[in-house]
Amino acid sequence: MIRNPPESPRPPERKGIALPIVLGAILCLAIWIASLSYTISQSRSRFTQMVKFRRSYFMARSALQHFFLKVKVMQRRNPEVMNALYTAPPDKWNALARTFVEDVQIPFDTPGAYEGHYEIASFSIDTQDTRKGEMVIQILAEGQVETAKETIRRIYKVTQ
Repeated sequence: MIRNPPESPRPPERKGIALPIVLGAILCLAIWIASLSYTISQSRSRFTQMVKFRRSYFMARSALQHFFLKVKVMQRRNPEVMNALYTAPPDKWNALARTFVEDVQIPFDTPGAYEGHYEIASFSIDTQDTRKGEMVIQILAEGQVETAKETIRRIYKVTQ
């Protein structure tokens, strides 16, 4: 009788365990990449919106500076204009104030610049001292870049 040689002990069968581990690792990596992509796009969106708001804030600041320059020049060269504004009756004030600030706008558009706009929404002359050549003005300036809009309110003392 021929005997078969004794069988050596076989290791336990582990067929197919590598495939679920690799697929699990790929799934984890895909989830991490997707969340990273989402986070970066959200950060970029917040950053561009913040840049628009900062630009609109500085557009409003530009409107204030433009207005301050105009008032200072008018106070020095034509004090009667500022006096006419100060003594204007309430029913004529809005028309005179709109006429006074209608040329406070961006002087020119440069090609390739971002869309921006500024204006003086309102102003009022609180006090005026013609003897000293001083007055106190309250100003509301608005700046807008695309959809972002900022307003600045200031009280300004103008001297000759």
